[in-house]
Amino acid sequence: MGSVSMEPAVLDDIIYRLLDLKQARPGKQVQLLEGEIRQLCTVAREIFLQQPNLLELEAPIKICGTPFF
Repeated sequence: MGSVSMEPAVLDDIIYRLLDLKQARPGKQVQLLEGEIRQLCTVAREIFLQQPNLLELEAPIKICGTPFF
């Protein structure tokens, strides 16, 4: 697969706009262009594909979280 890149400044701008919502009132929206969303998804996909599918962990291990029923 070819490497897809995004200008770091563009990526940082999108991330900052999304993080600004944490301090905003509930229901506030951020405006992202379709091209920005597509680029962000493509770059994220490439990053996830570079990660290993399985992790080798040493025992003992505690797993905490919300159970799924």
